[in-house]
Amino acid sequence: MKKLTVSLSLFLLISFSALAQTTPSAQDVMDKYLAAIGGKDMVKGITDLRVDMSSDFNGNPIMITRKSKAPNKFAMVVNANGMEVMKMTSDGSKVAMGGMQGNRTIEGADAQPMILQSMLFPELRAAEAGIKSTVAGTEKVNGKDAHKVVHTSSDGSVSWTDFYDAESGLKVQTISKQRMGRGGNEVEQTTTYSDYKDFKGLKYPTTIMQSGGGQQRQMTVDKVKFNEGTKDSEFAAN
Repeated sequence: MKKLTVSLSLFLLISFSALAQTTPSAQDVMDKYLAAIGGKDMVKGITDLRVDMSSDFNGNPIMITRKSKAPNKFAMVVNANGMEVMKMTSDGSKVAMGGMQGNRTIEGADAQPMILQSMLFPELRAAEAGIKSTVAGTEKVNGKDAHKVVHTSSDGSVSWTDFYDAESGLKVQTISKQRMGRGGNEVEQTTTYSDYKDFKGLKYPTTIMQSGGGQQRQMTVDKVKFNEGTKDSEFAAN
């Protein structure tokens, strides 16, 4: 009986050790992602990023320009048929939104979900921003195993989930929830990334699919540029 107990204990210990070795930490997953898109040192050297995308709405062409600047400034302009229909800017503390639906500024807790999730390479800056990242298992995304990493703000008010391909390390999906205005409904949005291509050393997805609120839209990334010296004034949220 004593031998049986010792053998069982040894088996459980070995099994637990093997499990611990095959389950990476959130930092391991994020470091693998940074390595996959160009290397941690290379990504650290990117201070601003511009992404030009194209899509369509009811058959009408849409052009989307998104700019980011370290650590957490961002701007997005949407043009349809040559006309600006929406603009969003953030200086890292508040978010200004304008367009055909009017203008408004979001501040405080309402602005945090967009600001935190729009950081330039959040995998590089999550810890600095007080975000806690944990691995919540492995799930299938498009038929392939992906590590599920849950990110939560320091006060617990903001949370989103990223999925990273277990083999390549590339980010393949993001699931987030955003509240539509103060007291509004919370909408879940799923963004899927695929067709990564190299842009002067930086790998970036060229097909981005978003779905949520009963709508689905595919965007094609046409150009990716970085370190163009984008000025802070382009992110003013007045």
